[in-house]
Amino acid sequence: MKKIALLFLIFICLLSCQKAQDEIFVGTDISSTHMNAAFKLRDFNGRTRTLEDFRGKVVVLFFGFTHCPDICPTTMTDLKKTMTLLKEKASSVQVIFITLDPVRDTEDVLKKFIPTFNSSFLGLTGSESDIVKVASQFKIFYKKVDDGSKAGYTIDHSAGLYVIDKQGGIKLRISHGEKPEDMASDLAKLI
Repeated sequence: MKKIALLFLIFICLLSCQKAQDEIFVGTDISSTHMNAAFKLRDFNGRTRTLEDFRGKVVVLFFGFTHCPDICPTTMTDLKKTMTLLKEKASSVQVIFITLDPVRDTEDVLKKFIPTFNSSFLGLTGSESDIVKVASQFKIFYKKVDDGSKAGYTIDHSAGLYVIDKQGGIKLRISHGEKPEDMASDLAKLI
């Protein structure tokens, strides 16, 4: 009887250890920060979107701008690869690009830019005050910088992704430059 009890305890310990290992993320778990993840912005089809629209999906938020020469297209390409790695699980993930440049990133511009990475990705915009509000909720730094180019300015901004779980709670912050394989692993654990 003692052997059976000991084997049972070992079995429970192994299950617990496996569960603990399953919850190790590459991204930083920020679920205890209690950030306000709510937003109300327009998608590139003119439809007002809120976080509630995506309940039941894992949401990946990225703040950027379409004229970005490096970080934004690289991150969007990495997200495209991440979705490919997720295979059939990708349908449980919604990638959302929120512009930090609503003056240039109109609905039409976002509609041409965002789906080139993946047809399921959404681009959101709003008034400048809407963008300021949402960016501040997520502690996103951004600033227009006159770069002397034909476009007139660029935008310095925070780079990284926020992951919101299926229940609408903020879960992870993934640093810029994480490998698609690691991002896919983190997202798969939340699906």
